Amino acid sequence: MFFSMSKWLPASLAIVLATQSGCVRRTYNATPKIVSGALVEENDPVYTSTVSLDREGKAFCTGFVLDKRTIVTAAHCVANITQYASFSVAFGSKNRTLQKIFALTGKHALAHPGWDKADLGRVDIDPLPQQPKNDVGIIVLDEDAPEWVKPLPIKEIGDISVGRDVIVAGYGLTNPLPQDVATTEPRGFLRKTQGKLSAVNDAGKELIWDAPQDNPRASSCHGDSGGPMFYVEDNGSLTVIGVTSRSYSLKTDCSQKGVYTDVRKHTEWIKTHKEKIASSLINPGDWHHRYFTSKEGIKIALDFRLKDFGTEYVSTEVWLNVSHPSFTGTEIMTATLSSYINSLTQENLKLQFAGDGRFTAKFEKFSDEKVCAIASRWGIKQDVAVQINGKALANQNSGSEAFEFKFCE
Repeated sequence: MFFSMSKWLPASLAIVLATQSGCVRRTYNATPKIVSGALVEENDPVYTSTVSLDREGKAFCTGFVLDKRTIVTAAHCVANITQYASFSVAFGSKNRTLQKIFALTGKHALAHPGWDKADLGRVDIDPLPQQPKNDVGIIVLDEDAPEWVKPLPIKEIGDISVGRDVIVAGYGLTNPLPQDVATTEPRGFLRKTQGKLSAVNDAGKELIWDAPQDNPRASSCHGDSGGPMFYVEDNGSLTVIGVTSRSYSLKTDCSQKGVYTDVRKHTEWIKTHKEKIASSLINPGDWHHRYFTSKEGIKIALDFRLKDFGTEYVSTEVWLNVSHPSFTGTEIMTATLSSYINSLTQENLKLQFAGDGRFTAKFEKFSDEKVCAIASRWGIKQDVAVQINGKALANQNSGSEAFEFKFCE
């Protein structure tokens, strides 16, 4: 269960995560495996609550069962899922008997909109970020999971002790070194390993896992991404506290401790959005996202929907979210969205504080507005500008006060 996520590597690399250590490379890997872990028996609650996410018969990520219709995984596992014709949620393990496989499309999966796709492929991600990375996603099934599946609860918010026993599990690679991938056991075998909770990053809403002294090679690896971190309660029962995200280290092998999203801090988002997907109030496949970061480290996210309109596209909803852990709600924040198609469409508005360090607003003027023409989409210019207390934010990459993007790419 070796967990070397290469700090959110591309999906092709992420599959290598190993479930054993909970260490995912600092890049998001869509396919990590547990290294130095043990095969999980059918009567184990880890077995009856952990699933494999498969594409073309191979596990690319792991997830855990929240309820009979909902799977929780990592955002980086499902953020690009719409580009595939289908994927599967598999209950069971190839070392036992795969008892049920659900074939799904990307419209069943949703990544947290606060997760930044720009982190994919990066190897310089802060292992202890001071603002949430939001690497969590959900999958909603069309029918109930098999009867033998037994969801384990997410632990309620409260103190969790550093040094306590935790278990990580996954379907990822079992060898820590990428060059040895050809000699490792095939993916699809559920493994687990036990270690210690070594740090709680409340500001970043993340947890750090470390291998035990008697099994220092244990870690998560490609394919383990999205898998659960279980907290061992005083009575020996298990609750879920984390989702496998990435490696703590810059190293690209699976021999380092791992970083896990603190899923306890995302229960409200999970509950709200799984219900909306199930009731068809939102269709995850319809949403698009553009992410930016200012020089001050402030995150800016545009979330929008498009629909066909002849040879053009129009927007149906456009939302802006601006977040930073230092925001208290006392700030005055304004934003201007500009789109140049046949003529300039522009809207300036004031954002409202939504709690948890986030301001939000909906650009009403862009409902049913033409935002890209197929014949000329590559020449279209669009940007968003944000001011806080009268000071304009600058793009950390370009230095420009206008964050340029395209609705259609």
